[in-house]
Amino acid sequence: MTQPHRQQEFSWLEGLSICLAMIGVQLSSEVMNQWGTYFYSPSAGVGRTIYVTVGLVGYIFIIGTTWDAFTGPLIGMWSDRTQTRRGRFAWFAPAGRRRPFIFWGSLLMVGTSIAFWFPPVAQTSFLNFLYGTLLLCLHWTVFGLALTPLNALGPEIARSEQARVRIGIWTAVGLIIGLAVAAALPGKLIVLLDPARVADTYSAVGYRRLAVLLALVSFALFQFPVWLVKERYDSEAVPSEQLPGFSGIFDAFRNRLFIIYTITFLLFNVGFLAVQRVLPYWVELSLNGDEGMVTELLLPFIIMAIIAIGSVSLLARVLHKKWVMAIALLIITTGLPSIYVIGVSPLSIDMKQLLAKIVFGYCGIGQGFMYAMLTPMLGEIIDYDETRSGQRREALYNGLSGLVWKAAMGGSILLATQSMNLFGNAPGKVLGVLLVGPAAGFFGLLGLLAIVRYPVLHIVPDENKETGVP
Repeated sequence: MTQPHRQQEFSWLEGLSICLAMIGVQLSSEVMNQWGTYFYSPSAGVGRTIYVTVGLVGYIFIIGTTWDAFTGPLIGMWSDRTQTRRGRFAWFAPAGRRRPFIFWGSLLMVGTSIAFWFPPVAQTSFLNFLYGTLLLCLHWTVFGLALTPLNALGPEIARSEQARVRIGIWTAVGLIIGLAVAAALPGKLIVLLDPARVADTYSAVGYRRLAVLLALVSFALFQFPVWLVKERYDSEAVPSEQLPGFSGIFDAFRNRLFIIYTITFLLFNVGFLAVQRVLPYWVELSLNGDEGMVTELLLPFIIMAIIAIGSVSLLARVLHKKWVMAIALLIITTGLPSIYVIGVSPLSIDMKQLLAKIVFGYCGIGQGFMYAMLTPMLGEIIDYDETRSGQRREALYNGLSGLVWKAAMGGSILLATQSMNLFGNAPGKVLGVLLVGPAAGFFGLLGLLAIVRYPVLHIVPDENKETGVP
């Protein structure tokens, strides 16, 4: 049963709050995604401390993301069923079914975000594997505690199609800026914050100082929606027997829109995130660069993504969201195999670096489109579920969406680390890094073929009806 009153659309301040929190999301996740594998198991033979062997390091992240994948939907159901009135144990956190989760999750992340970068043994050790796995599982648990309810706020406060596109743009801007800070800027900061670099050696200090800085900034950014966004849902107006429950999981996987969404991003992200995993190795072994070079490559990616976000509202007026998403996937998928092409080319290092920057800028266009369309697409899926069930289950669907992305992340880790383990990730033996590019292109193509099967629907959530046909 839907709320009896018309939902108020969001204000610019609420949109900005979610935008800022999305920057915090990237700071809390992308640094680990981008640099975690490389930190624990860097390139062999270049003077870095290898805490875990390359054949084993991937399992830290596979186990961690698998754990996160299954806790996400549980957190979503917990949030959906939370009473919006203040509980007796709320202490000084705000009331609601989203904001208390965001507050406590972001607070606990400060500890896990820092502790992950302190493996106990300063050499290759199985104890480091156990430590990294435990800390990553803890981190993804509290990360999901904040992220799943945060993602649920977007579809909840933006109910019309136009509002969904606008909140999608706010979200995309935050994710892109966060990506710039979390994936691009750390490359330079790791070098600047590492005193050992003065003597042309390497240490863990740069990574650890960076972790402290980003953890504190991330916590501050998560507080904006906690205190500035007004939750629209009132649990007191909904009978307890009609609150979302475990049956929602089964309903979700009978939802045609969600099934296509799931298949698309599961396949696409296996390849896309695998390239992200091998990027530091590729820069070091194929482009003769270090962490700072990663920043230089991602700069055109960020710039073009921001430009693309600025044009997406116009594009969405003439194309259905599924076609905007298809264009995004097509752009990125055609750019991913360049990892191999540039790596094996006989060109000079300077020319390879220039081509890499051009390709990254090209892929940034697709990334901007994709980020802007995620919230409108998932919002439509939630609306469609409401027409069939009579329940609003934003957090559940965002939790299940997180399960899909985490499953893809696990697959990407397996693809990247085992390719390097089998075919090499050392000077003179770089094929294991390069092969990830064509493999990513193949998975991206499969995801593109899936998204074209997404039906064109016109959902009117306030009237609880569907107009249009697949």
